[in-house]
This record gives sequence, C-alpha cells and structure tokens, in this order.
Amino acid sequence: MKNSFKLFIVCSLIFVVGELNAQDQYQVFEDLIRSDSKGCERVNIKDSQGMKQGKWIYFGKDRPSSGVSPRGIVEEGYFVNDRKEGLWIKYHKDGITPKLKANYKNNVPLGQYEKIYPNGNVREIGTFLNGKYIDSLIRYNPDGSISFEAFYNIDGFEEGQVIYYSEFGKKELEYLAMSGRPFGDLIRYDAYEEIIDISCYRFGQYIGKKTANNVHSVHKKEPRRFRKNKAPRINQMNTKSNISFNPNGYNTVYNKLGEIWQDGQFKDGRLYDGKVYEYDQEGILFIVKVYREGNYYADGQL
Repeated sequence: MKNSFKLFIVCSLIFVVGELNAQDQYQVFEDLIRSDSKGCERVNIKDSQGMKQGKWIYFGKDRPSSGVSPRGIVEEGYFVNDRKEGLWIKYHKDGITPKLKANYKNNVPLGQYEKIYPNGNVREIGTFLNGKYIDSLIRYNPDGSISFEAFYNIDGFEEGQVIYYSEFGKKELEYLAMSGRPFGDLIRYDAYEEIIDISCYRFGQYIGKKTANNVHSVHKKEPRRFRKNKAPRINQMNTKSNISFNPNGYNTVYNKLGEIWQDGQFKDGRLYDGKVYEYDQEGILFIVKVYREGNYYADGQL
C-alpha cells in the first residue's frame, strides 16, 4: 500500500514536471516537495488569503542579495498566518552550514538561540524573552574558546559577573553589574592575565582608579592601543524613560525599534565608556562594540 502511494506521488510529479521547461523543473522539486525523515512535505505554500503557512525554504535564487548560490538555502522554518513560528535556521553563504538557529513566537525571537561560525563551531548561545536577553549569554572565539560571558536579568540588563576574553581565551576585562551598570571594581588585564588597571564604579558612576600600590604585575605593562573610532553620534535622544539625556553622565539610549543601542558613560554628548549594540534585519543582536575612553576598544563577540 505504501509503495503504491509513493509510486502515485512520483508519477504525479513526473507528469507535472514534464509539462515545464528545464529551468522550472528544479523549482518544482525544491519548492513544492522536500524529503525528510517524515516523508514528503509540501513547502512554500500560501493559503487562499495569500498568507504563508507551514514549512518555507528560501533559496539563493529567491534572495540574490544574500550572496548564497541559487540552489543554496538562505533560511528555512515555519510560518503560521504569515508570521514566523518555531525553529528557524539561517545559513552561511555556502547555503549548507547553519549560521543561526532561533525559535520564534508570532514573528519575534523567543527562547534559546544559537549562532554558528562558518567553520561549524558555536559562536553564541543565549536566550531571548520579549526581545531582550535573559539568563546566561556566552560568546565564543572561532577556535571554541570563550570570548564573553554574562548573566542578564528579566529586564534584559547585565546582572552579576561580566567577563571579556581575548582571542586566545585570556581575561581582558571583568566587572560586576547591577541592572546593566558596573558596580565596584572594573578590572583590565594584560596578555598574561595580570592586572594592569582597576577602575571603581558605584551604580554606574565612575569614582576613580585604585592606586598603583593596589595593582601589581610581574610583566611589563603595555596598555592596549585604541583604534581611533568614536562611537556613533546620537541624533535622536531616546532614553525610553522620564529621565532626560545627560550629556556628561550615564545613559541608556534606544534605537527606533526600542532596542538598546548605546549604554554607558557619556562625555560631551557622546559615548565615552560603554557599549554599542548592533542588530541584524531580524532584530537579533549580532555584535556588541565596547568603547573605552571615547574610542573603540573591542568587539564583545568577534
């Protein structure tokens, strides 16, 4: 009985494909039928109202600007009434290696997600709730060593210990955070993980540096060379609160979509000590740029 049914499906496909030219035959097989462990699944279907339903697969031919080859997969997942729902997978430009695995609810990222390097190693593991980070967030270097780790509270702010690591897996920077603001000692390390600088903060406000007697290193202290790249200028001051923007103090500034854009200590209206958050077109945070003393310091993810 099962063999007869499979024969009917195959024969039906042969009949349909036979009526098309060679260029369209590939689209029939790839867009209408995709084999998996459950058998044959219809994909890329719209209902009578034109809304996408069920499994959808976008190929390079559907999105030429993606840089993926015409037959490579750009992304795939499920729609419910034209909205992303459940697990979605985005692929690197080879059209084979997963780039992002994320869960969606009503077109919004929700729950655990995983970002992956082109070499297949995990790049980032975290959880989204209401468009914000929550719980543990860990980022990795391409070789698998940790580059960043922190915990986020229910409001999407860093809470507790925050650590940045070098590309070699050595500590570069660590501090304690309370509701996204540094509290206590902010410690910087050299390539040997020896302390080279300690700055003191209280509720996000810079207090000062500890004296040289409190900092000891057996290695030569070589301060990090800053790239002379300033943080982006802020044209619209959206602090998303009743607190007005302080050009010479601590601010959290949001973008047009209500996501955190710049967060930290400002000087003369520009980010001086803090972070710039950048998002992809799906609203997934893909990089955090750290700024120190008014200049770019490091990428929190790369």
